[in-house]
Amino acid sequence: MVSIFRTIVAISLIAHATGLFLLPHMPWLFSADARELSMYSGHGALINVHHVALYGLYLLPYPSLIAMYFFRNWGRYVFAVFIGAVGLSTFFFGTSVSGPPETFVSFVACLCDGAVLALAFGSPLASQFGKSTPA
Repeated sequence: MVSIFRTIVAISLIAHATGLFLLPHMPWLFSADARELSMYSGHGALINVHHVALYGLYLLPYPSLIAMYFFRNWGRYVFAVFIGAVGLSTFFFGTSVSGPPETFVSFVACLCDGAVLALAFGSPLASQFGKSTPA
């Protein structure tokens, strides 16, 4: 069970990193229409979606996922706060526009994030958090 959890955590980390750091540097994956439409992403936002503080929010999953890989208790709480904050913030970020590659990567990340949270809080694996080494 530990190896399955760590694999899902690693996939989630890779998916988040791909979506945030890799895909923006691969414009050839997106059609010209998708690139033009993406300029409207954030339209109607109640808060500035390009503010530096929000980029700090998007960096939260990386240390928390790494911490959960090593079963550090604080990692699962930081990750839960991240997921909750991103979920609630969708009401304030305006229109969301993404191309097929972004949608796929987000889908993989979302599935893995749900599995990570379920295993970290609601499975027998949850008792491993906070111990010095997982069984």
